[in-house]
Amino acid sequence: MKIYRISGLGANDQAFKWMNFPEGFEVVYLPWLTPEPKESLAHYAERMAEKVDTTEDFVLMGLSFGGIIVQEMNRFLHPKLNILISTVKSRNELPGFMKMSAHTQLHKLIPNHFFDSNKRVSYAMIRKFYDAKMPELDEFFEFRDPKYLHWAINEIVNWKNTVEMKNYVHYHGNKDVVFPFSKIQNAVEIDGGTHLMVMQKAKKLNELIKEKLVEIGNI
Repeated sequence: MKIYRISGLGANDQAFKWMNFPEGFEVVYLPWLTPEPKESLAHYAERMAEKVDTTEDFVLMGLSFGGIIVQEMNRFLHPKLNILISTVKSRNELPGFMKMSAHTQLHKLIPNHFFDSNKRVSYAMIRKFYDAKMPELDEFFEFRDPKYLHWAINEIVNWKNTVEMKNYVHYHGNKDVVFPFSKIQNAVEIDGGTHLMVMQKAKKLNELIKEKLVEIGNI
């Protein structure tokens, strides 16, 4: 069975480099695409899903913004299971500052050099903030096109989920400051997990996800 996985905002598949999966599951990475002018999130998800083989059972896995894309895919796809990591499932789970930004449009004032600076200030801040083991920037934070990043941030803060999923499991760290755990509902709590727990708590996630995959693989 194939597992189609999508990484977090601006990140490539190296975000999952410390994760492994049971025998019998093949991982397929769906890379970020360049958004079309004024493209909706729904249409973007349709393009992201073009590589998904729907003639056989499959699993979708999404990290952070990738988890939002996975949920958008569920408008038209029918995976065996959705694995959500460090993400949100509804507007109610978004932190207050993101909801406020949707109204004030403050996020549109983020300068391009924050994403594309030669000094890589944004990465240095992330690394210090989370104090987590991370790959080198060029290996991990690949999609730094300001147009893509501005578009993605705008879609996150304005996201209004209209699809209710039933076949999912959501793993979320109780130290996540991007999407605080206090606002998250119906998730498996990962003690000490930050927003980057896919790297920081990979061993624990591997154990939990393996149990779930073995379970659906035996159905």
